[in-house]
Amino acid sequence: MATANIEAAPWIITAVIRLPDPNAPPMKRPPSSRAIARLHEKTEAEARNAAAASALARQLQPRLRAPADRLFAVDAGALLLRGPMGGIGSTERMARTLEPLAVGGRHLPAVLVGAGGWHDEEALREALAGLGPKLAVLGLRICRRKAGLRMAKSKPGRAAS
Repeated sequence: MATANIEAAPWIITAVIRLPDPNAPPMKRPPSSRAIARLHEKTEAEARNAAAASALARQLQPRLRAPADRLFAVDAGALLLRGPMGGIGSTERMARTLEPLAVGGRHLPAVLVGAGGWHDEEALREALAGLGPKLAVLGLRICRRKAGLRMAKSKPGRAAS
């Protein structure tokens, strides 16, 4: 039997596998198409939210602030919500809904459902969630606890939800 030179034989393939350097930084992989699509959707949503926030900020009337002794006031005749940053227009139904909160203290959701004429608490919850950005422009938020709902100052750096 003839011995063959392994390095010179054309039918033998030699593969050398080198171990990775343990001190090397991890390999950066390109983002997947799904990740790129999610990033694109996220930037579009941020642009839409910024445009909506600037539109609400333009509607704010800084001179129509709440009275000095109160955090929040509702002018049902003029359909205005007044907060620490100024006043902003609202619908008649939302003004009626928020009137109990303008008095102060905590109120059960059933009180607000009756005041605004909502079908149930779920409809009220959705309406208040939609009102969140307007209240944020006023510098307010709705504080939800087991004891009830109340109007509170918005926390700085916190986005409206």
